[in-house]
Amino acid sequence: MEEKLYKIYEYIRDENKITPNLSNTKQLILRLAENDEETIKYCIKKTKEEKQEVEDAKIGNHFHKAMTKRQILVNEISQYMYWLIIVDVSKKVKYQDTKAFEKIKQIINSIDISKIEKTRNVMLEEVINHDIENMNKKEYLKGVI
Repeated sequence: MEEKLYKIYEYIRDENKITPNLSNTKQLILRLAENDEETIKYCIKKTKEEKQEVEDAKIGNHFHKAMTKRQILVNEISQYMYWLIIVDVSKKVKYQDTKAFEKIKQIINSIDISKIEKTRNVMLEEVINHDIENMNKKEYLKGVI
């Protein structure tokens, strides 16, 4: 699942039919690849913000309307993962060499799920599926996913 997700982001980077006007992700990846200073700073800021939101969600202190605490946690981990992956994809880091999933696994392993609900632990597959479900809503990714 990890590799499938990573390859989708590589596809976004490499597919010429996906333009920066069509995909904000493509735009970010291309700007990062060009070492655009403003984009680099923005992505660093977003990565830090999402990491903090994950930490807040882990203890039930981050909220979104109409979402359970578990859904919020999975969503925030997914968003943090997004920023880690697009930075690596922009640098043409191969799937085998990315540390993004290791970082996500560390976060998942640090979750005390009892702080937000009495249920099963969050799994990496759950986070990846959340990301893929969101990607599947993009018309330009329909045939890829």
